[in-house]
Amino acid sequence: MAGSGALLGVVLLALNLRAAIAVLSPLLPDVQADLDLGNFAAGLLTTLPVLCFGLFAPLAALLGRRIGMEAALLAGMLGIVAGSVVRTVPGIWWMIAGTVVIGAAITIGNVLVPGMVKQDFARRQGTVTALTTAALTGGAAVAAAVAAPLAHTGIGWRGTLLLVGALAAVAAVVWAPQLRRRHRAGTLTLGGGSVRRSPITWALAAFMGMQSLTYYALLAWLPTILRDGGVSPADAGWALGLFNLLGIATAVAAPAVAGRLPDQRLLGVGVAAAWTVGLSGLLLAPALYLLWAAVTGLAQGAGIGLALALIVLRAGGPQSARQLSGTVQSVGYLVGAAGPLLLGGLRDASAGWNVPLAALCFAAVTMGTAAWWAGRDRQL
Repeated sequence: MAGSGALLGVVLLALNLRAAIAVLSPLLPDVQADLDLGNFAAGLLTTLPVLCFGLFAPLAALLGRRIGMEAALLAGMLGIVAGSVVRTVPGIWWMIAGTVVIGAAITIGNVLVPGMVKQDFARRQGTVTALTTAALTGGAAVAAAVAAPLAHTGIGWRGTLLLVGALAAVAAVVWAPQLRRRHRAGTLTLGGGSVRRSPITWALAAFMGMQSLTYYALLAWLPTILRDGGVSPADAGWALGLFNLLGIATAVAAPAVAGRLPDQRLLGVGVAAAWTVGLSGLLLAPALYLLWAAVTGLAQGAGIGLALALIVLRAGGPQSARQLSGTVQSVGYLVGAAGPLLLGGLRDASAGWNVPLAALCFAAVTMGTAAWWAGRDRQL
């Protein structure tokens, strides 16, 4: 059983696993103006980290095996710091390079933090998982909420990116004493043949993919959607903060509820329905944007919590759980990476946000269909 230092360290690690991504969204209009970017190129900046989550997950596990999970996680935090510095260098290619570094660094945490929780806090892994989930979502919420106000204090968008990146430096300092221990990560695969052939796997992958696509698309573009509709930069940032903040409670509650149900179909369809209502509201009644930010925020937290819970519930044992997790998360994040890029491209093609929001509504309906199949009481 690890001590309080390890607990504080792992919570601070989780705090940094979305903040450096979420902080960019409220600043996108300023970044676009400064770097002369179109919406498609801006969407690419928010797509790249999610694409890294899917592509680099096996490499992150390999790093954990080679140098130990503690050292790999420290390297991840330092990577976030380095990437935050690189993307403030003038020029679009530096911004892209820094974003890729941040995405790869965060992937290390995505893959290894759950293993650290299971390894070091086996007797209270439920409580610690709730804490890390809350930290992950809360970090994104705070970063999104303070981004625009900070940028307009005079430090600009580059200074804001550096300040949020500095949080990872704090986490690195707190985590560094854990290097006295060394544990190797297990192998992460894309699943055995039986896992890849199972319809359960692909129903879960579809649910995770649509959940990721809608979440990262709205994370990237919600402030721009609102600012294009006449909302002030600060208020648009607060709406994004609300979107992330409300997800904390449902991300913790959804797995607990799912574990008490023999069948999770209605819960999954309910998550998809909440997404559909919130996205339709942004499309049809944009003046109520705070309400729709709240509804979609509750939906996204429940969606990711349920997706991770279903991986455990549908797996027949530890080995199939590892294989199922590797397949579902890799596929899900690769699909999710298309969200920001898709919305940016549709915005450029249609010269408005109606078509992009309608496309997200279709994704939410698809999510509900996948949830119906993934939520049935069966196992691999």
